[in-house]
Amino acid sequence: MGIKQLLIVTNNTAAAQLAFQLLEAGPYQLHLVSTCEEARSVITQQRVDAILLGSPPYQHCLPSLEHLQESGSDPAVIALLDADEQERYLDCHKQGALDCLMAPFSVERLVKSIERCLAIKSLEREKRDFISMLSHDLKNPLTAAIGSIDLVREKRLGPLNREQGSYLLSAIESCNEVVAMIDNLLDIHRLEAGRIAFHKTPVNLSDLAQQVVAGFHGMIKHAQIHLQTQLEDDLPLLDLDRSKFSRVIANLLANAVKFTPCGGEISVRCYCGVSAASNVAVMLSIADTGNGIATIELPMIFDRFVQARNQTGRGSGGSGLGLAFCKMVVEAHNGTITADSREGVGSEFTITLPLPEQ
Repeated sequence: MGIKQLLIVTNNTAAAQLAFQLLEAGPYQLHLVSTCEEARSVITQQRVDAILLGSPPYQHCLPSLEHLQESGSDPAVIALLDADEQERYLDCHKQGALDCLMAPFSVERLVKSIERCLAIKSLEREKRDFISMLSHDLKNPLTAAIGSIDLVREKRLGPLNREQGSYLLSAIESCNEVVAMIDNLLDIHRLEAGRIAFHKTPVNLSDLAQQVVAGFHGMIKHAQIHLQTQLEDDLPLLDLDRSKFSRVIANLLANAVKFTPCGGEISVRCYCGVSAASNVAVMLSIADTGNGIATIELPMIFDRFVQARNQTGRGSGGSGLGLAFCKMVVEAHNGTITADSREGVGSEFTITLPLPEQ
C-alpha cells in the first residue's frame, strides 16, 4: 500500500504544530501547510490518506472541511484542539471528524488515533467497492433477463394468450424494480462520497414529468389505476440534471403505483407556486389514494432502508432507497421534497424547486 500520506493543516494552532513535531520521525509522509486554502492546493495534486486539521480557538471546529474533501480522495479527518477547549470536543465529531485530539497528546496516542481512522476509511472503501462490484454483477444478468422476457412478450417467438402476456409484463416490472434499487444504492453512495457529477441543463419540468409519466402508462393500465395529470406548459426553465431528475419522478410514480389499489387514483401536477419561504417556485406533486403513511413514520420516510410498516401493495416491499435517493437529488438542486399523508386516505409527495437567479 506504500507510505501513508498525511496532510497537517496548522491554522496557527499549537496542537497541529505538536502533531508535526511528534510525527517528523515517521512512519508517515508528512505535508505541512498553514491554511485550509493551501491544503486545497495540495489535495488537488497529491493523494492524501488523512488530514490532521488544527482547529483555531473560538472558530468553527472543522474550517473548510468540505473544500478539503472535494478532491474525492475522501481522507480521514482528525481534528486537533488546543488545551482548555473541552466543550468543542463533541462538535468536532458532529461536523465530520473521525476523531478529535486535545493537546497535549503523546506520539503513541496520536499514532493510535491515525491508525484507527485509517482503518475505518479502509473499511468504508472496501464496502463501497463491494457494493459497486456486486451491483454491476447483478445488473448484467438482470438486463439480459429483461431483454429475453420482452422478446417473448412481444410475440417474436410465437403467439401468447392474454394471461401469459400479463405474467411476462409483471416479470419485467419486477426486474426493472430491482435494477432501480441497484441504481439508487450506487448513486446514494456516490453522492455521499462526493463522487457523482450533476450535468445540469435548462429543463421544463412539466415536459420532463410528461415524458416519465408516458413510460408508466402500461404499468398504470395493467394495475387498473386512474391517472390524472395537470401539467402547466409555460413554466420557467430550471437548471436540472435531466437523467437524475427523471429517476426522481420515476421513483415517486413507481411508489404510487405500488401502493395504490385497483380502482384507485394517481394525480401528477406541475405548476408555479409559493415555497415555504414565500418565494415563487416550481412545484411537482404526485398524490395517490393508497394506504397512506402513519404520522409517526413521516419524519423518517426519506431515510435510507426505511419502509413504512403499513405500506402494503402489489410487488415487493422495496429497499427503502428510492425516497432517500429522491431527497439527495432534490437537495442537490437546492430544492425540497416533503410528504403529506393520512392513513387510509393516501399520500402526496411535493417537490419544490427555486427559480434560477436572474
